[in-house]
Amino acid sequence: MSRMFKSIDDTWNVFKGCRFGCSYCNAEKAAKTRLRHIPRYKDGFTPKLIESELYRNFRPGKFIFVAYMGDIAWATLNQFEMILSRIRQFPQTDFLICTKNPHCFWPSEFNFPPNVILGATIETNRRHLINAHSRAPSPVTRFRYLAGYPHSRKFLSIEPIMDFDLEEMTHWIELLQPNIIEIGADNYHNSLPEPPWSKVEALLQNARQLCPRVIEKDGLGRLKGGR
Repeated sequence: MSRMFKSIDDTWNVFKGCRFGCSYCNAEKAAKTRLRHIPRYKDGFTPKLIESELYRNFRPGKFIFVAYMGDIAWATLNQFEMILSRIRQFPQTDFLICTKNPHCFWPSEFNFPPNVILGATIETNRRHLINAHSRAPSPVTRFRYLAGYPHSRKFLSIEPIMDFDLEEMTHWIELLQPNIIEIGADNYHNSLPEPPWSKVEALLQNARQLCPRVIEKDGLGRLKGGR
């Protein structure tokens, strides 16, 4: 399965599932179709801690994406702490925890170690472009919780990118101060309201002035073709 982000080395599916219900979620579609014969997906995309994964080992110097096939925001506080406890045992390995609800980072008992990079998916700044049936927090809510959380290493995923306001998105990036930004398009033909390439190109230029590592996902080239 795809690693989703180009910056990571591997995935750790210690938690699976989500209840946000985003219409374009390929992970949910996969869990309910081609992966349904795998025991961990026998109940579809219902959030669940995969306890056997808690015993996995990780090599130093690698960058691991936690819960690729789900959203950690649906983990209980106890489950989240169990995952963090395992992460603390590998201080030379970096772990990405990316969510559509960074409010889940805020419980006072969490003490994220320095090898954790906290991230959020923010596809646009425009609330009305997000699927009406999605239970994910609004883009501005995600931005505020991630920007306000006192952690030095942050990640921003702008995928699948939807039409946006250039000045506001640039300002959000400036305030977030992410270490890594990955920008991608809709690769699964969901007929999303996508921006013109000229606007994407301008956002990339602005982002590179504000972030040390800005990555264009492979599918983004399709928007370039449409100009």
